[in-house]
Amino acid sequence: MNKILISLLLISISLTGYAQRFSQYNTGTLYDSFENPSQAAFIPDSSRQFAINIIPNFTLNTYLKGNAQYTLKSRLFLGRYDNSAVTVGQNQYNNVLANVNVYVGMIKMFTSLSGKQEVGLSYQIKANGRGQVTDETIALLDGIRKFDKSSYTDIFNNKAFYESFHQFSITYREKVTRTLSFGVKLSALAGIAYQKVNIVQSNITFNKQQDAAFLAMRGLFQSTYALGEFHKRDLLPSFDHPGAAVSFGATLVGPAGIIMQGNIKDLGFIRWGANATTYYVGNNVPPVRINGLSTPQRETNVTNALTNLFERRPLTGAFYKPIVGRAEFSAAKKFMFGSITYLPTAIVSKQVYGYGTAMALVNQLDFGGIGASLSGIYNEDNLFDMGLQVMYKKPNFEFFVGSEQLGKTFNLNSARGDNESAITKTMSHSGGNVYLGFSFKFGKRIERWKNEGYYYNGSEQGPLGRAWNKAFNK
Repeated sequence: MNKILISLLLISISLTGYAQRFSQYNTGTLYDSFENPSQAAFIPDSSRQFAINIIPNFTLNTYLKGNAQYTLKSRLFLGRYDNSAVTVGQNQYNNVLANVNVYVGMIKMFTSLSGKQEVGLSYQIKANGRGQVTDETIALLDGIRKFDKSSYTDIFNNKAFYESFHQFSITYREKVTRTLSFGVKLSALAGIAYQKVNIVQSNITFNKQQDAAFLAMRGLFQSTYALGEFHKRDLLPSFDHPGAAVSFGATLVGPAGIIMQGNIKDLGFIRWGANATTYYVGNNVPPVRINGLSTPQRETNVTNALTNLFERRPLTGAFYKPIVGRAEFSAAKKFMFGSITYLPTAIVSKQVYGYGTAMALVNQLDFGGIGASLSGIYNEDNLFDMGLQVMYKKPNFEFFVGSEQLGKTFNLNSARGDNESAITKTMSHSGGNVYLGFSFKFGKRIERWKNEGYYYNGSEQGPLGRAWNKAFNK
């Protein structure tokens, strides 16, 4: 039986992390060059011609803000509900978010010294989820005990969505002028799963003598697979749900050495077809009865009743949905102190469709190939996190590991060990973040013409650079 709401609620913390967005800016790693396509992955006269990863590079992140964080953590790690913090009848919402980005394979080639052109191929798996869920929705999963009145209105007006897909991409990057670089990433998408719930009206009436309740709702639920019938084979790439996306960006070195970068990431859509179904619930749909609200099966009884409520009016047919894309801008400046390099980067990120803004300041220090960075991130839900990254990077080898929610990740890891003090610890939000990357370069060394005493005079240009000259240097 498909657990519609609880799966959307718990997905935010059943994942142990989310897609890192900021700490790789201006690092020059292979991962950075695919996420920010105007960034170079190669250094002429130092790097070899091909770059590849032999293990997946992944970034995982999640957070949950609201009264229900203690309830869901105790449910996940202790097997019981702790509803002491949730409220009833006060219109309190919990904001949940989860993202995953796994680069299964990346390969990039330095193709020409003219414009320092780079071409790459990648295969990644991505998932995004977000929702606003009421306290009362969480409380109902634990039965009747938090509800004092006999009836309530609009306490289950939730909205949430989840998407996952395969992404196959080709990238092209060129240094157009001495100070300007441009890159583009074209992607074919193959959807894995999509779910969305949007409840705009709800009503519940309790019958405590019969240990039951009658629940009515108005809204919709969309799913790309029959309820309760998602199988492991559905994780394999197929084009039952095809889509396309584009990312592009530019890097400009301005006056005083200010490095400015702008990116549009994952501007695209997926046509969810095959078994895609929209379940409508309206005023003419009778309430569903929930039995056994004080029994050990109360959680199952609630989720089964919700499933039955939505299953009454299915409408099978394809629908189009934009994927989560972002617009980002950053500014950075490099400072040299002997063998130490300090590079602070300020970043603003805005979701292209819908709600979601974040700001970050990433402070990178490099000691001859051994680096560390400290980041501060302020996001759309008025939450602040500190992050730490450790990196070892040479022209032909790189490894990095880090977290953009350092304190919350340690807390979540402790909670997973059934540590009750970590589960009940008072925090602005709960969550976790971890990312890791590794790649190396091979092939012949990239050598410029006249390697000895070589000086760049602007004559090395690719097709974009030549078009730029024709347009602006007549």
